[in-house]
Amino acid sequence: MLRTPGVAPHFQIRLTRRGRLDHMTVLVETHPGTGTGTEQREAAAGAIAKAVKDGIGITADVTVVEPETLERSIGKIRRVKDLREA
Repeated sequence: MLRTPGVAPHFQIRLTRRGRLDHMTVLVETHPGTGTGTEQREAAAGAIAKAVKDGIGITADVTVVEPETLERSIGKIRRVKDLREA
């Protein structure tokens, strides 16, 4: 994500289950003050999804969100939220 223009280093990975399969969604914030147009967001999301697929072989949905919308915590950062039922 750090190599993708227009996005900030703030991201969150959400793990869910669709039927019997696990699913990964990556939420990443845009840089404050950068263009928030749909085309820029789609290009950034596509680049990140390709990098994830090329890097670890997993297909992920990527959503680019507004700055300061992802949860921040004091202390240890929780970048992965596992929302799958046990």
